[in-house]
Amino acid sequence: MKKSLAITIFCLLCALVLGVGAYAWSLDSELEGAGRESGARGSAAVGEFASALAGLSEASREALCSNDAAMQSSLTAKAAANAASAVTALAAMPCSTQELETLALYLNGAGDYALALSRGCARGEKLGEAEREGLAALAGAVGRISSEAGGILSALEDGELCLDEYGASLEGAEGTVGAALAELDAALDDFPELEYSGRYSSRDTSAALLTSFTPVDSETARRKAAEFLGVERSALSPAGKSAAEVPCFAFDFEGGRVNVTETGGVVLSMSSALAGGEARITAEEAQNTAESFVNSRYDGDFTVVSAAGRAGAYDFVLAPLSGEGALLLPDSVTVTVDAAGGEIAAVNAADYVMNHAERGALTPGLTAEAAAAALHPSLSVDSARLVLAETEGGEEALCWEYACLDGGVGRVYVYIDASSGDERKIELSYT
Repeated sequence: MKKSLAITIFCLLCALVLGVGAYAWSLDSELEGAGRESGARGSAAVGEFASALAGLSEASREALCSNDAAMQSSLTAKAAANAASAVTALAAMPCSTQELETLALYLNGAGDYALALSRGCARGEKLGEAEREGLAALAGAVGRISSEAGGILSALEDGELCLDEYGASLEGAEGTVGAALAELDAALDDFPELEYSGRYSSRDTSAALLTSFTPVDSETARRKAAEFLGVERSALSPAGKSAAEVPCFAFDFEGGRVNVTETGGVVLSMSSALAGGEARITAEEAQNTAESFVNSRYDGDFTVVSAAGRAGAYDFVLAPLSGEGALLLPDSVTVTVDAAGGEIAAVNAADYVMNHAERGALTPGLTAEAAAAALHPSLSVDSARLVLAETEGGEEALCWEYACLDGGVGRVYVYIDASSGDERKIELSYT
């Protein structure tokens, strides 16, 4: 009996060992397959990166040889598309691309600049001397990056470099693609200074409202915050500095926080918890509350641009009016009103702080009826208003904004330049 039991146990142990071994072999095979697949993806990303950079360099140089606005627009658009492909390929590599800051700046900046040039050329504006100099500077730098990337790809294919492991740091990763890219990144010069309507422009992008203001200390900022909230200063406790769009002092109050700019002492934002529960005020009452609050705390004659309701709150975007009656959309303030308590629950004035400044006369050269001739015939105009809008290139342009209906899309907002009659921006809304 005992001998039979021992034999049975021995057989079970053997089966267990064989099963574990088979599972380990299977798992090892799967991991090996996954490793091969990851390596293939990484190698493909390096190839796509090198190819996109070559296309970016080539299209930029071709645009410099063109003297036709339409051709220049096509070529700079091609350059922008290749820059976007290079960014995508870089992000798909197994190395830690967050450490390649200068290289990423070059790719994003080159694409943004090329796209801005393409938009200008599409309007019939040939590249001027300044634009050609900027594009030439980028083309030269990108050409050198492209040459280095081609060398990295060749070294990878020849086995002189290996791929990094996914998620690995570049520190101490000699002999890998990531290390080679890090060396390339370190050798790059500073990104060229380019003045244009776009994100990577070298022009002054400091907050417009704060340029003429002086710095304030923490106690002054605290007083400004207390006045904004309508509470005693003792109700606010300093919470250090905030990582907002501009340097701010942060203060905590019961249930919330308020951020005040270090320059000028302007309230940039405020947030607090919603009371929750059933709505006790109507949307109209909430809108009146929002308009009254913003007009009493920020400079300008604000009116509601858009409104939306959600569980427990009403959200509003308000913008000031110019003397000529144009809505200054870049200077907007966002406000949330608590539906249960009827109080202001949140304010975000970042756009207002960043953009609000003295502007010249905003007088349209075209009437709303005349500018509407530029709209596509398939669109049915629901309403029109004069606005100062921010275009796709980051410029401000006085436009007629048309809220249109399209059976296949929904509501479409089309912005027509109030002077030239050109389309400047199109936005879709599905609400």
